[in-house]
Formats: sequence, C-alpha cells, structure tokens
Amino acid sequence: MSETSKPNDIHNRHVRHKVVTEGGVRFAEIELGGEERDLPLPTREPDLFDSQLGQGSDAARSGAGQSGVGDSPASLVQPEESLDLDWNESFRYISREQQFVQQARELAWHVEEAAPFVPFKSYWPTYDQMTRDQHRWYFYWREEVRSGRYPDTDLSYLFIYVYELIHGIGWSDPAQGYALMNAVWEAYRGRYPKLDTYLREWLYDFMLVHGLDMPVKEIPQRLPRSLSSVLKELEWLRRFSADPVDLGWDYLLDIIDYDVEKSRFYREGGRKALQQLSPKVIALADSYSARYEGGRLIERYRPRPRQVTRYLFRSAVYDHEMYGRTASVTVLMLSEHAPLRSYMTQLVRLTENKLRELKGYKGRLRGIEVPAELEELVGRFLKKELHQEAEDERKKSAPAVKIDSRKLRRLQRESDEVRDMLLTDAAHTDAAVSAAATKQQAEAAAALTDSPEERQGVREAAGKAKPLERETPPAKRGGSEQAPLFQAVMDFDTEPPVRAPLAETSVHPAAAASPNSAEVPASSESSKSSKSSDSRESFATSDSSKLPVPPSLLPERPLHVSEQGEVMWNTASLDEEWQQLAERLAPVHLALLLALKHGPDREAMQRAADQAGSMPELLLDEINDAAMDTIGDLLVDGDAIVDEYRDKFETLMRV
Repeated sequence: MSETSKPNDIHNRHVRHKVVTEGGVRFAEIELGGEERDLPLPTREPDLFDSQLGQGSDAARSGAGQSGVGDSPASLVQPEESLDLDWNESFRYISREQQFVQQARELAWHVEEAAPFVPFKSYWPTYDQMTRDQHRWYFYWREEVRSGRYPDTDLSYLFIYVYELIHGIGWSDPAQGYALMNAVWEAYRGRYPKLDTYLREWLYDFMLVHGLDMPVKEIPQRLPRSLSSVLKELEWLRRFSADPVDLGWDYLLDIIDYDVEKSRFYREGGRKALQQLSPKVIALADSYSARYEGGRLIERYRPRPRQVTRYLFRSAVYDHEMYGRTASVTVLMLSEHAPLRSYMTQLVRLTENKLRELKGYKGRLRGIEVPAELEELVGRFLKKELHQEAEDERKKSAPAVKIDSRKLRRLQRESDEVRDMLLTDAAHTDAAVSAAATKQQAEAAAALTDSPEERQGVREAAGKAKPLERETPPAKRGGSEQAPLFQAVMDFDTEPPVRAPLAETSVHPAAAASPNSAEVPASSESSKSSKSSDSRESFATSDSSKLPVPPSLLPERPLHVSEQGEVMWNTASLDEEWQQLAERLAPVHLALLLALKHGPDREAMQRAADQAGSMPELLLDEINDAAMDTIGDLLVDGDAIVDEYRDKFETLMRV
C-alpha cells in the first residue's frame, strides 16, 4: 500500500485490515483482494542517491534489495547541519515559583480603583489562580495595606502578599520588609490564628537570609506543636535567660526525663498544683544557684553550640534560587543536653514530693539528689504558696455583697428626715431645760445672799437671762450626759453693794466630807457669807470658756508610749545583700520584724499593720518577696523569723 493511500481505503471490500501484536509491538496487517490479488511486487532498482551513501548504506541497500522494497529519492530527507544551541537557555524549565516572581515584579506597583471584595481560597495561591475580579480586589486591598489600613479579606490574599514580601516585592530595605511582614501578621492574626504557624517561621527565615538583628517573636506559654526545632531551642534559651526564669509547663515537659502526667499523684488531684508551682520552683532554684553555687542554671548547664541545617520558607511559594534552599544556623540544643535534663527532672520530682507531704498524700518518690539547703527552701516556699492559695479560695467563696442603689437612696432620705425631726425636738427640749436650769441657779444664788434686795436682784437677772442655742449635738461633740446642756449669762443692771471683807474661815471637815449632812459647825455663818461672795463673783464672771470640760472631751493619753519611737536597723556590719534588703523595707516592715524578734507578738504586729492600713499577713508576704530578691531566701516562716537569720536582727531596735 502506497504512502498516498487514504485512511478510508481500508474500508474497501477488497481490502482486509488487521492489527497484529508481536513481541510487544503492534503491526498493521493489510490483505489485498480483487484485481490486485496475486500481483507480484516490482523489484527495487538502485538509484544515484544510493551510490553516494557509505558502506553502512550499502548494507542497508543490500538488505532492502533482498526484501524487494524500494524507496524513491523524494521520500528521503537529507540531514541538516547541527545547530549551535544553548540548551540551558533555549530549553530552560520555568517553575511555578519562578513564574510567580516574574509576575510579581511586573505587578509590583500596580494599583486598582476601589473594588468589591471577592472570596478567594487556594492552598498555594498565585496570580494565575485568580479571576479578573479577584485581581481587581487584591491590588486595591494591597494598596490599602501599604497605606496602613487593613480591611477584611480572605487568607489566600494574605499569603500572596506575604509571598511578595519574601521575594523583595514592595520594599527597598530588608528592615522595611520585615516591618511590613510583621505588621500584616499583627493586623490579621486575631482573625486568622493559622497565620501564627507560618509567619513566625517565615519571619525568622527572613531575618536569617538578610542578616537582621531582630528579636525572635515571643511564643505563648503553650508550646505550638508545629514549631520547628530551631525556634524551640531559641525559645528555651530566651526563657532560661529571663530573670526570673520563665518556663511554662509545656516547655518543662519537653526538657525532663520523667513522665509526670502518668504519676498517680498528678492524676488524683495534684495536677493543678504541679502545673502552677513546678515552674516557680525552677525559678527559685535558678536564683539559689546564682547566689550560692556560682552561676545561673543556663551558665552551669550550657551545652556547646551546634550547627544545624534549616530549610527556608517552608510551605511557601518560594523561589529557592533567590536565597538558597537551606541555611546553616548555630543553636544551643538545650533540650538534648543530658545534665540539664537530669537537673530539671530532679527539681520536678522534688516539687512533687514536697506537695505530697504538704497535702498528706502517702508515698514518696525516691532517688532525688539536691542540696539540703535547696530542699528546705523549696519546702518553705511551697508551704507559703499553698497557704496563700487556701486564703484566696476562702476569699472567693465568701458571698459577694451587692448594694441596691435605689434602696440606699431611700434609706438615706428616711435617715435625713428622722435626723431633722430629732434636731427640732431637741431644740425645744433644750430651751425648756435651759429656762428651768436658769431659774434653779437663780434660786440657789439668791439663797446665798444676805439681804432681800440682793435676792430680788438675782431673781430679776435670772428672768432676763437667755439660754444659748446648742450648735452641735452632744453626741457629735463626744460629750456625756453629765456635760452641761446650756450656758446662761447673767446680766445685772446694778452691781450689788460692796460689803466689808469677812474673816477667812475654813470649812469643817465633816461638811467637806458630807455636804448634804444636817450637822453644821458653829462657824457656818461665816462660811455662808464667804460662799455668798464667791457665788456672786462666779456668776458675775461667768463665761462659756470657763465651764467645766467633760472627761470624755479631754484628749486621750497616748497609749504604748514606748512604741512611739522610730525603729532603726543598723546593717553596717552585715553583708551587701542584707543592706539592700534594709533599703527595700519600709518602717512598717521593720516594726513588724521587731514584733517578731523575740517571738510572735500578735498585738504588736496588728498595731503595726493598722498604722499602715494593711494586714500582718500581707506585710509578711512583702517582706519575704523583698528577701527573695535580695538574700535569695524566705525571711519569715509563719509568725517567726527563720532561726538561721535571727542573729541578723540584733541591731534592730526602737530609738
């Protein structure tokens, strides 16, 4: 069958077509019928083109001649000369990431007018996956973000913007690029918490490839499971270097060799106490180590730096030809350092043992090896924390007091009405009492005079006397029932006649002892005359400032005179940390320590706390906090100064 035959020829009724497979190769077998059947095929004649071929071509022609198949010169294509091509450039493969970078550079400063939001969701978003409307929204939204405004958008748009920043689109300085990436993260991380998983890692890679000296973003107390090992080690280093050490429970679990969550005590009620107090015990041990063992934990258990390989911008559309596929990072592998892990394990087990003891739980963990001083310090610290926790729980369980403002206003109004009524009635009562008292005093004065004229003058003056109004109720002045309720002023029109002075006489002892007695000595007449003269003088010179003052109005004598002095503590002979402690303690703290110097004196402690408007327990906590920051230990245990520190307060006294 010739080469010019049409495909439809195989459907001719004289032609039978069959496909044969032999040795894995498919062949087309065509059987001719009709007039063409049994016709011999012509023998192929050699031509001029064949004579120009080499020996290999002769062999090929020989085989072809034997087969009886001939080819025309027009069916053969002569080979062209080889082309000088650059295979790396002419046949270069462009990846999806490289295409994205090329498009991003072309559209770096493209801006669209205000456009409506169009949803867009893609796992690895690029420009090619967006529609025309999505393009319009993205470039409008990107300009808003560059201007410091952050409208709501989909997460896929955010990723495209971050991919641009990774590849240097939209900034001229690496620090600016870092700031833009961090700003968009802070703006949208509340709406898309998934950003934390990627942006924390990409920001660190961005700092790494550009050599920026930026602080690594802080990680919350709960350790993310997707966090890379390098960032975990950097976070552990930051937390161990903090003062005080800030290790959360999740971080602590990854750095100890003890599965505390499978502990029976943990599962039967000790979970909350262990999670809250174990990190605090680590901080306490770090402070103790810094003061008494020559350095902090991170200094004593510091591993050797190690070079690790880190893949850059994982899970991002990132062209690795820009910064490379990986980068080398030098880190301190704290989580793999055996001495540090062993010491952390001992501290956690010690904490559990002390909590078991304080909570009355049976059984103790064995094999704990820590200094005896540290063990005692941890015990006192946990006892104080549990006591404070119990006190807080007691306060929370107390019923909350709610005040109804409407009822309060009604009670206040009713109280004001009752007060006004009482003051009005008291004014009338005082006037009547004042008049009666004035009359009684006048009669008493008249009885002391000798002549009827003088008695009549006293009575007339008493009738003209006016009682003074009471300015302040006795209850508000602090007076008693015996205090005078009025002040009468006697106004005499004429002075009484001057009489010759009488001989001085003394009052009989019996009269002085019993003024109401009926027995009067012989000298009573002269005594009576003397009394009359003294009475006239007292009424004539009567003044409100000379009235007797009730005892309740007298100033109270200061109590505890011996405590009015200032408390002094001479620390010149003590170490520097004790001098620092003395500087941090207020006078009320020193007064409280003075009350504890020779044993607990609850009354003196309460008086010192009342003067400061506080409570003894709160002041003791303040003292212990200051002691932990300066001497690295608790100073007061319960209601007594720790025995080993009593000698430090020999110079504490009141002057």
